[in-house]
Amino acid sequence: MSHCALRASVLKKQNKTNMNMKNIPHHHIITSSHHHISFLLFSLLLFSFLPCSAQESNLPLPQSMQKELPVQKKRPMLTAGGGFGFQFGYSNEVNIAPFFGVYATPWLVALVNGQYSFMWSRFNYNAHIWSVGAALQPIIIKKIVIHAGYEFEQVKFKWWDGLKLMQNFHKVVVGAGYKQYMSEKIYFQGFILFNIPLNQHSIQNFNYNYYPFFRINIGVDF
Repeated sequence: MSHCALRASVLKKQNKTNMNMKNIPHHHIITSSHHHISFLLFSLLLFSFLPCSAQESNLPLPQSMQKELPVQKKRPMLTAGGGFGFQFGYSNEVNIAPFFGVYATPWLVALVNGQYSFMWSRFNYNAHIWSVGAALQPIIIKKIVIHAGYEFEQVKFKWWDGLKLMQNFHKVVVGAGYKQYMSEKIYFQGFILFNIPLNQHSIQNFNYNYYPFFRINIGVDF
C-alpha cells in the first residue's frame, strides 16, 4: 500500500469515529461523566470512613472527659458494730452492746442489738441485765439520727443482804444522736436515749422515768 493510500484510510476511520460521537446526544455524555465522578467520590468516602469506624470504639476518652464523668459509689447494704453506754441517777449502769443492721434506704437503718449491763444502786442492790431489741434509725437532718426501738431485758437483782430476784422487763427506747463518718465506711455515733418502761410497778421504773442514757457506737458499712 502506498503512503497516500494509507493516509486516506486513516482519515476515513477518523471521520467515521467523529461522526459516531456526533450522533450521541450531548446531555448523555454529561450525565455519564457526572455518574462516574459521583461513584468515585462515594467510593473514596466509604473507604475513608470504614477504618475510622472500626477503630473508633477502641479509642479511649480524652482525660478531660474522663475526669468529668461521675464516679458511682456502691451504696452500702449492711452495717455492724458495737458500743458502750452509761447512765447515772437513782442507780448507775454501764453496758456493752453489739448491733447489726440493714439499710432499707440510704437514710433509714433497721437494726437488731443485744446488750449486757451491770447496775449498782445506792439503795443496797446491784443487778446483771441481759437484753435483746430491734430499732429503726432514720437520718432526718444531715447527720442527726433518730432512734426508736423496743427492748426485752432480763434482770437479776441481788441485795447486799443476800436476797435475789429475777424479773423481766419490756421497754421502748427513744432518743436522738449524731452520726459522723471517720472514713468511707467507718462511722461514729453518739446518742442520748430515754427508756420508757412498759411494766407497771417495777424496780426499774424509778431509773427509767427520770434519767437519760448515753451511748457511743462505732460502726462499719459493707
